[in-house]
Amino acid sequence: MEARILRECYAWKKKVPDRIQNAPDLLLGLESYFQAFIDLTTCRSSGWSPGPIPWMDVEAYAMANDMDEEEADTLHYHMSKMDNAYLKRIEQKNKNNA
Repeated sequence: MEARILRECYAWKKKVPDRIQNAPDLLLGLESYFQAFIDLTTCRSSGWSPGPIPWMDVEAYAMANDMDEEEADTLHYHMSKMDNAYLKRIEQKNKNNA
């Protein structure tokens, strides 16, 4: 999908979308955690600003994907780190827009 968007941007001399241009570089093997974050981010509460991804939703994701205890702990670790970074970025973005 991203390759198609890039080809179209270059063909039409359009700016590459920020979400593609600034996509994270992932170490080999971390793609599944990033995909889990994308999937789980839909579980967060919203209001004036988004809330954290609930622990139970991460746990349910681990169970649904047949993760053992160690894999589930690793998933919780990565979700926590990504979620904290995401929420910090949203907070900073809101401050800049205020």
